[in-house]
Amino acid sequence: MSVTPEILSYPDKGHQQWSRLESVRALFCSKYGREPDIFVRVPGRVNLIGEHVDYCGYSVCPMAVEQNIVFAAAITPEGSPFLKLVNDQAKVYPDTTVPDRKFEIDLKRDGWAAYVLCGVKGIAEILVGKSLVNMEIAVSGTVPPGSGLSSSSALVCASLLTTAQLNNVKLTKFAMAEMSASCERFIGMEGGGMDQAIAFLATRGCAKHIQFNPVRTEDVKLPSNAVFVIGHSLVTKRKAETSEYNTRVAECRLASQIIAKESGIDWEQIKKVKDLQDALSCNLEELLNLVDKHLHAGVYTKQEVCQCLGIGENELNEISLSPSTRKIKEFVLKERVTHVTSIEGLGVLMTASHNSMAKDYDASDPACDRLVNSFMTAGALGARVTGAGWGGCVVALTTPDRLNQLMDHVRLDFYAGYEGDVGKVLFQSEPQSGACVIKA
Repeated sequence: MSVTPEILSYPDKGHQQWSRLESVRALFCSKYGREPDIFVRVPGRVNLIGEHVDYCGYSVCPMAVEQNIVFAAAITPEGSPFLKLVNDQAKVYPDTTVPDRKFEIDLKRDGWAAYVLCGVKGIAEILVGKSLVNMEIAVSGTVPPGSGLSSSSALVCASLLTTAQLNNVKLTKFAMAEMSASCERFIGMEGGGMDQAIAFLATRGCAKHIQFNPVRTEDVKLPSNAVFVIGHSLVTKRKAETSEYNTRVAECRLASQIIAKESGIDWEQIKKVKDLQDALSCNLEELLNLVDKHLHAGVYTKQEVCQCLGIGENELNEISLSPSTRKIKEFVLKERVTHVTSIEGLGVLMTASHNSMAKDYDASDPACDRLVNSFMTAGALGARVTGAGWGGCVVALTTPDRLNQLMDHVRLDFYAGYEGDVGKVLFQSEPQSGACVIKA
């Protein structure tokens, strides 16, 4: 596997990517009056096994999908505004100009541009004694926003790669994956790095087993007759604009710290469930036994968590909680860490994973559950919500001989009455390659 992102030549007319790139090129030229210097393409992803476990330190198995984000970009002269952004969905994502190099990112104020600024800021922070060049960027995306296919992380990754290329910054794909995960925290997201890792490290035709701290990957050859179908629940969830995602991160951390204290180890050093397992040198079955022993079902108040850890609320805020979760007064601990530690093969595991997401992690949505049921009724071998949850997409596993029947059933069942283009919300995808740069 190449250590750095691929540098590809502009495709010939007739290539499947040609019309897409031409469309972004036309947008760039119409807005900025000249040709772009480069194009950057970053895929979306679905996760097959292991939702909400990457930030707990455990491995995941995602694959990149055909839906992607494409940037067309160029350097502009000194004296120009620092950054100009235009999106091909201008009614939803308005043009943005950032006049100078100040990086006070605010999601509510900056909107979609905040994700682009995250990647730009990441490169700025590693350039010592050197300013970033001025840039103009046109953006086109086929990853549905709020779909659980990682549209926001793809934006951050594309921005980081684009900024690195235009500023002649050489980084490996592994470094970019880890940097992008850190960059997304500029808007308050406490993600674990799965989305960014698969965006840069995906291999065509394979899923990826991804481990963390540091990022390591292994190709997972899927069964030759495996077909993945993705369906949008028609419920969108923008995880950075709500508290549920970061709350789950905090709940897993608090559960781990309470078990650590009860087990006589330095709980303040425990930030992830995997940290706890390593410190105790135990297997997952033994860890589940400790969960049953030391945690009760249902709600913990913040005061009860403090009592369990023997500290005050101010100490808890500083040691265990992020700024976005310090106002939360109630936590669910046993069920959250049970989800992380109890997921263990493909079709049955996908469905088991969904059931755990819905029950233990409370991270599904009635529409997602109905779509999972529609896929399973149609003969899918397994189906599950993908991404953070609370809406977005479901991924289902089937075989070529069952594909048409499955698609027809779900169209008539779940999407009956849907007035949009069903082909944009129900589609199959084969595993795609990771982020690349395309010469203009």
